Formats: sequence, structure tokens, C-alpha cells
Amino acid sequence: MIFSQDDATGQVTLSPEGPFVTGSYVTLTLTFTTGEDGLAEGARLRVGMPNTGWEPVVVPQLRYWDELVRGKDRKYAPFYAVNTTAEIVTQGDAVLHLETMERMLIPDEDPAEAYWRWWITATVEDGPLAGGDQIVLTYGDPRFVRRGVRVQTFPEDELTISVYVDSGDGNWMRPKGAPVELDVVSGAPARANVVVPSVITGPVPPVRIALTDACHCRPNDDPPRSLILRDERWRRVGNVRFSGLQPVKVELENSGAIFERVTLTDSGGEQIWGTSNPCIHSDEDNLQLFWGDLHAQSEYHVMHSQKKDARQPGWSKGISCGTPDDVYQYARDVSLLDFVSITDQGAITGVGWELLQQKAIEYYRPGEFVTFKSYEAGSPVGHRNVYFRDVAVEPPQDAGTFSYMPDFLYEYYRGRRDVMLIPHHVKTWTDWSLHDPDLEPLMEIYSCWGQSENPSMDRWDKGVTPGAGAWEALRRGYRLGMIASSDNHVGMPGRSYQHDRQAHTPFPGGLAAVWAPELTRETLFDALKSRRCYGTTGARIILDFTLNDQPMGSILEVERGEVPREIYAYIRGTDAIDRVEVVQNGKVVETGTPPHRDRQDIYRLQWRDTTALEANTHYYIRVIQTDGEMGWSSPIWVDRV
Repeated sequence: MIFSQDDATGQVTLSPEGPFVTGSYVTLTLTFTTGEDGLAEGARLRVGMPNTGWEPVVVPQLRYWDELVRGKDRKYAPFYAVNTTAEIVTQGDAVLHLETMERMLIPDEDPAEAYWRWWITATVEDGPLAGGDQIVLTYGDPRFVRRGVRVQTFPEDELTISVYVDSGDGNWMRPKGAPVELDVVSGAPARANVVVPSVITGPVPPVRIALTDACHCRPNDDPPRSLILRDERWRRVGNVRFSGLQPVKVELENSGAIFERVTLTDSGGEQIWGTSNPCIHSDEDNLQLFWGDLHAQSEYHVMHSQKKDARQPGWSKGISCGTPDDVYQYARDVSLLDFVSITDQGAITGVGWELLQQKAIEYYRPGEFVTFKSYEAGSPVGHRNVYFRDVAVEPPQDAGTFSYMPDFLYEYYRGRRDVMLIPHHVKTWTDWSLHDPDLEPLMEIYSCWGQSENPSMDRWDKGVTPGAGAWEALRRGYRLGMIASSDNHVGMPGRSYQHDRQAHTPFPGGLAAVWAPELTRETLFDALKSRRCYGTTGARIILDFTLNDQPMGSILEVERGEVPREIYAYIRGTDAIDRVEVVQNGKVVETGTPPHRDRQDIYRLQWRDTTALEANTHYYIRVIQTDGEMGWSSPIWVDRV
């Protein structure tokens, strides 16, 4: 099987050529014109869309077995909403048979070509094609889908539509014009992230506002001249003027409105651009609540199964997009995060390792924006991210001797208190027989992959590895806190929006929340190691949880098994709270539901557990809002001594 250029095979063109706007709907027509020798019966044209973040390809459904009914005798059933068709322009008798599949190409090749795609295969039947005949593929055929098919929801340059031709000898060749290059660009400003600190201890700070397009990307057009901030009674409390697309800070005319949440609208109050996250006032200058994404990627990210670096000669990119600068600037200036970490798979053995470390140093601003030195260590028995408390620049490791297997990492970092490993999407691949309690204080239980906290299929649409999942780790007695992050492979940390590069990661990205005294790399790292943190599905839900006055992540020791456990949880939601659940040893033991009143986004749960203390007893809080957003606290453990 040969993948090389052969212009004599024919030529391929695309109409329109683009660029295309994120999340827009289009009809693409790909025309393949055969070369001088034409194509024999049985020849195949195979086309791969840029990635599975584009709308799934749906071809006409056949009624009968391929082996029994072929060519012009094939019959079709109208049971699925077709969006992709094919036609032949020929004087002969040939017809086409269409098939589709979701596949990678081959292992360990340029991810820009070989990563997950929707593949369309058109097979020539009932005769050959002569030279100059055409195969016309229509993706988003308006006869069946009026608005066309949806473009990927994130901007990216130099995408490719792969095109191969098998003339009948089993060798796949690229025709002239292949691969077809195209660009996806972000759209005009359509919404905004409106952010305030979750905990305010002193003077009321300004409201921060960052514009995005409809798909939560950095916009690509002029901003509105002005917008208005309104309180919950719809009174104007601030004017917002933009001089460009950079984030702005706005002082409120009525500072108290910040605690009620403010909404950004047009001048008439008809179009809502965004609403601020909730915040609370604290008279004590102790812990702050900081928001971030500990699982972002740049263009240096590669497949964990790849044995080659993302910058091989002839390779164009990794399996994410955006330079490290792009990633940090999106986190800081668009998502308005407090902290972020670029966790490129294989980075520590790659050519980008020193650059990634230097950029972590460059973007770090204590008190304003925290970055971590980190990388991903994916393996067949689980994926883990590795984080460092400092950012001393070190050379890359030898790819021939360094391993991403957990047992190697445990030994390599043994005794290092400045290193932390966090397993992620732990519902799949994770082998919990491999765990180091000194190095692994946390697990990521939500991201664009879905939730790994419990065995239900709620917010999960894939297979589950037997013995995996957060509940199994806790059942084993592992003292693992919980966080969430994005893992979206689009270079946009903190973006909580459905659909990214892969069809199998369809959920909005999550966020990590950390209770810490100040915004520095060291204090955040220490708070994470102490499990003073929680995760959400992307909403900035305020969640405080104590057991006998000890905070989330604590380990309590009691002398008698009958000691009551006083549980307290305070929740300030971004929407009305549906319920708050106390989970003990994998079971919901108490459910709190807010009464019907005006402010259903605030709830205080108080509950006493007087049952006999079991071995490995742990509790955590699960929050479910009426809009579907969720939050999970880190557990608190109670041990008998």
C-alpha cells in the first residue's frame, strides 16, 4: 500500500475553497476528474474530511447485502437523514457505491494526515470510467439538508481534505491537487465572557469582559461600539466601550450589583451577550477561589501511541492547534482564567520541551495569571498529566530511554515533593492497580470526554474499561481529590463548548477550582496537592464543603466509630440549583433540594451522619443545576484510629 503523489491518476478540486467560519453550515463539492487512462471497474476514490469535529458524514442507506445486490440493482432506504451524495459524469454505464467510516489512517504518521477523520469511499461499479470522466461528491447536499453541514467549531489554518485513489491494484495514490487545503476562521463577535472574582474580600473589583464568536473563539471582526451592564432589575450599572478585541475592565456604578450578578446587553436590553459568574463577600482575608484549566494542549501535542515527535521532517502539526503563545493568550484574555497548564503529550521528549518551559516562565504573573510546567504521559494503562512546582528549564529527555508507563514515572519521580501526577478520563484505559499515593493526589473526573465520577452513562457516551472509574479508585481506598478541565485539543483552555476536534469528545470542557490563600504557582500547587479543590462542567459554581469543620480533601481521624459527622456545604450556583447530593462510599445518602423561592441559586446543606463508621469512609458533594451544569467536591475521608 503506497501513499504517494501520482498526478496521472487524475485531479481533484473543491468548491467553494473557503475560508469557512467556525460552526457555520456549508455545502462542499469535491470534484475528481480522472486521468488519461480513466479508472477500471472496482477502482475506489477515498476522501477524508479534516477531522471528526466536522458534521458526521451520512450516505444513503442500502437495503440489501453488498454480496447479493450490486451496481444498478442496489436499493436504498430513506431511514436516515442523508447529507452526502455522489454522482458520476460519464458516457459509460458505471455507477458509484458510497460507504463511510470513522477511522485513523495508519499508526505513527503525520497527525495532520493520519488522525481521526470521516472517510468517504466511492467504488466504481458496472463498468469503467474513461479519461476525463468525473466523480462529484457533495458533502452537505442541499437536496437533503437545506442548511448544509456544520464546519468545525474552532479556527485552524492549513487543514486538509485527504484524497486517495486506488486504481484497482490496491495502491492508494494522491491525485493532483491532493490533499486539498482549506482554512477555518473564527466568526464575528457574538457573545462575551463576563467574569468577576468568586470571593471578594476588599473593595469591589472591576468586571472583566472578553468578546468571543458564537463558538466561544477569539472573534475575527470589529467589536460592537458599546454595550451595557445591567443588574438583576435590568437597571444600567455600567457602560462598556471597546477599542479593539482585547478584554476590558469596567467599574460598576453600583458596586453592590456585583453580588447579584450583572448581565451584558445591547443598548436596548434585547440581546444578551453574557452574564457574570456569582461571587460572595468575605470579611476574612483568608482563602480565595481561583479558576483554571489544568489540561490544555498546543500544536506540540501528539498521540500517546506515536513513537515520533510532532516535528518530524515533513510533518505539519500535532493533534491540537495553536502555538504556546496562542494557548496562553486565550486562557488569559478570552477565558479570563486565573491559571492554566499546557499538557502536551510527549512534550518532555520532544523538540518543543524547552520552548514550552520558557513560555510558562514568560506568561507567569504572580497575583494575576499562573502557569505550570507540565506534560502528558499517556499509556495503554492510563493517561496522566505531570506537573511541576517550579519551572526550571531542563533539556528534553531521551525518547529511547524515557517511558510514559506509570511504573516508570513512579520510580523516576520517587521522593519528589515538587512533582504531581493527575490521571484523567479515568473511566477508560485506567488500570487502578497502578497508583502512587505520594505522587498522585488528584484525578480529573470531567472533561470534554465526559464524566468519570460514577458508572452511569450520564455525560458519558463511550465504553468503560472494567475496573476503571473514579468510584473504583475511591473503593480501593485511594485518597484522590477531584478536578475537571477541558482536554479539548483546540488550543483554547477554559472553553466550555460542545464539539471539538473529535466526535468521541463531544462534551463541553470543565474547569478546576482551587481554594488557596493567594494566586501564585507555589500556593496553587500546594493547594492541589492537599486536595483543596473541585471540578465543574464549566460553570463557575461556588462550592464549599466541610466535615466536622475540616475542608474538602481532609483526612479525619476519630477514636470511636460512633463519632457524628457534621457535614456542611455551601453552594452558590450560576443557575437555579436542582439538588445537592452527599455521596458516601459510592452511594447517595442525603439529597438537599432548594425550596421554591426567588433565589434558588443559593443553597446551604447541613446533615449529620450518626451511622457506624465503616472502613474507608469518605464523603463528597455532587451539585446538579437545573441547566444541567454540575460540580463535584474533593472527598473528605474519616479513619478510625
